[in-house]
Amino acid sequence: MHAAVSGWTESAGLLTEPRMAALGLKHGFTTRRSGNMKSPERRAAAAASLGMSEPLTLKQVHGTAILDAAPENAGKEGDGWLLSTPGPAAAVYAADCVPLFLWSDDGRAAGVFHAGWRGTAKGMAAAAVAAFRDRLGIPASRLSAAVGPHAGPCCYKVGAELEKEFPASSFVRRDGALYLDLAASTRRQLVEAGLSEENAAVAAPCTISNPEDYFSFRRDKQDARLLALLSLGS
Repeated sequence: MHAAVSGWTESAGLLTEPRMAALGLKHGFTTRRSGNMKSPERRAAAAASLGMSEPLTLKQVHGTAILDAAPENAGKEGDGWLLSTPGPAAAVYAADCVPLFLWSDDGRAAGVFHAGWRGTAKGMAAAAVAAFRDRLGIPASRLSAAVGPHAGPCCYKVGAELEKEFPASSFVRRDGALYLDLAASTRRQLVEAGLSEENAAVAAPCTISNPEDYFSFRRDKQDARLLALLSLGS
């Protein structure tokens, strides 16, 4: 069964992004139907279904550290992977936080990153664009972006203390409450870093309001995780 989901296509419990697929980038975002990705067996199965090796993962710490996708970096602290060599697969966990994909126009370099409100406030999207420029010599003008399912402004209610972390444009006020729009903040960082408006796509479903499709830590208070996977084509 295939279904369009805010720019993503679902098949067999995995979401894929048409622009990335057209460049031959192996990638995907799991759904609840794929199971809890804290399980090594389920991670391996999800990767295998996408034609990837078992993915490298990080000890995610809600920061902006970005590591090269190499076996020696597996399990290190960080919140993003940069890939410039075909072969290795890398992944980040999510369960309300933003899973961000970036890739070059020729498909020879890509990255996958994790950003909740802390990582977004610290500038993860901007740091990701800078990593392409500084490490690989790829300017922002050659990059495109997509974000996977995450807590949306329909449901991500936050306290007033976050107003000092984000500009007013990052919030939606409704019925006297404050809701954070992580996608809007991510898009602003990407465009300010040099991506074109057209290439900075951030439409994605809300994990909180779709319990049949996605795990949500905020909703369920359970340690169940989704996974954003990426590998360069051969």
